[in-house]
Amino acid sequence: MSPSRSALDVVVGTLLAHGVQTVFGLLGSGNFPLVERLVGQGVRAVAARHESAAVTMADAWSRSTRRVGVATVHQGPGFTNAVTALVEAVRSHTPLLVVTGEVATTSLHKNQAYDAATLVRDAGAGWVRIVSGATAGRDIARAWRDAVAERRPVVVSFPVDVQRQPAPDDPMLRPLAPVAASGPNADALAQAVEIVEAARKPVVIAGRGAVLDEAERDIAVLADRIGAVLATTAQAHGAFAAHPWSVGIAGGFAAPRVRAIVAESDLIISFGASLTYWTAGHGEVIADSARILQVDVDPRAFDVHRRPELAVLGGARETARQLTRAVSPGGGYRAALGELGDVRWPVREDTAPAGTVNPARLVSWLNEAVPADRNLTLDGGHFMWFLMRHFSVPDASSFVFTQNFQAIGLGLASAVGLAIAQPTRPTVVFSGDSGALMSLGEFYSIANSREPILVVMMDDAGAGAERHHFGPEGSPTDLVDFGFRDFAGIARALGIPAISVRGLEDLDVAELRHWLAKPVGAFLVDAKIDPGMRRRAGRSRPARRRMNTRAPGFSRRRDRLRCARGRGTIRRRSSRYRHRRSCQECEPIRSAPRSADPTHPARMSRPR
Repeated sequence: MSPSRSALDVVVGTLLAHGVQTVFGLLGSGNFPLVERLVGQGVRAVAARHESAAVTMADAWSRSTRRVGVATVHQGPGFTNAVTALVEAVRSHTPLLVVTGEVATTSLHKNQAYDAATLVRDAGAGWVRIVSGATAGRDIARAWRDAVAERRPVVVSFPVDVQRQPAPDDPMLRPLAPVAASGPNADALAQAVEIVEAARKPVVIAGRGAVLDEAERDIAVLADRIGAVLATTAQAHGAFAAHPWSVGIAGGFAAPRVRAIVAESDLIISFGASLTYWTAGHGEVIADSARILQVDVDPRAFDVHRRPELAVLGGARETARQLTRAVSPGGGYRAALGELGDVRWPVREDTAPAGTVNPARLVSWLNEAVPADRNLTLDGGHFMWFLMRHFSVPDASSFVFTQNFQAIGLGLASAVGLAIAQPTRPTVVFSGDSGALMSLGEFYSIANSREPILVVMMDDAGAGAERHHFGPEGSPTDLVDFGFRDFAGIARALGIPAISVRGLEDLDVAELRHWLAKPVGAFLVDAKIDPGMRRRAGRSRPARRRMNTRAPGFSRRRDRLRCARGRGTIRRRSSRYRHRRSCQECEPIRSAPRSADPTHPARMSRPR
């Protein structure tokens, strides 16, 4: 053992042996020495302005490259700042190492001491502590192995005093060979063949698990053999983009034509998709009568959202190959349809108020203007419905969906990770104003990365999702209306060229045309979106007066109410809520009143 060799040196050597070339992070005293040594060995260190952004960058990079991503943060508050992004990566099944500092083992009562292990496990990630210099090599190699095998992030805690401890040369420095996911057992395969051959209208849905297994081509071959229509979850958007029988995303983002095709299917073959209520379209897309054949490498994925008729435990790629060899060819759904038809969403031509732009038309314009070989990521918000409907991607590696935890504020950082993963393609990121205001520092990260990134601000002057959720119910929206902000000015201050867009004609400018022709560095489009345009037909209007939800007789039922105390008639249109309270004086008009008094106003009310 060389006396100059420390645990830190062994960890760096192990990471290099596993092929690490890029690390994302925000530095503090707990992780500065690690990053310093990695950079000294030629590793690219990408700086974030918030720890959550550092983990998000590594997450996006990993999803696109399908390799283990590496992020590093400081101990204590540095790590707790990263937890939201960590949960997002867990829900995305991203193999990730998050190396965090930890206070010295002799200083457990310092300010930054924290029981991170409990928080990590609650978040669903793996946890490894490097306990001594003698075990450093084995510990970091085990963390890497767990991230790959379990398809989830693993947090590696590295106490600052352990970093300086002497360490031996460890044989575990050698990387482990990847293990391919196995196929199904013979009985499961035989049952699957029987179900598939009995189907007349099969639809194959690929999810994130299929993308992780690089199974897109094999699944498409199976679909061709049985005449199935191909679809994806939102996570696997773009997986079959070039296939003539692909309908795109199934579920909540699906166009009406796609919903009808999937709803009429008598067999759903799911590869690496959890079939959540989003994919099932809240029960409106996948019919209750449809048989479900679910293929997944994780036994915990079965019976979570929809019970399959047959659960097949196996890798997506190998299972698809074995099914292709075993089933008889057939025309399937393709023969029944004859042709797929237009499965795209029609672009709504609503006229936006002066000074704002129709978001559907804006996204459609950009879809045609940006080079087709591109990357796409997004933040969360009401605007993403227009984006997912009208902006295409060439393949699954070019798309990162940051909405598995339904957080906002992760979009800008994900653009950096995605752009570094796919540097030959321009990266487009759509962000709402609320998400951008939560992560303003990452405008600097985008500028500093020098990658070709087009930032499209979908500024609707507030929290659009809440506005369109509660406004139609009669609630006031002033609490979520913030007004437009000058994001173009913010971008220019950080060195990012930008334009402001209040109409489609504002897009026809030399600066944007030049960037689209030769994407170099970052560019920002600050679009002021019509605040009243909903994802569904029609426009939201602010409530005329505040509704007192605690008043007697107030109800969130869908039927019309008439209040005996003179509050007028209220019609509820949302089906998400149920009747919560009523009184002896106020009743739903279409319900039998509780009062037996025939002169009670509720008795005398009639529907309009």
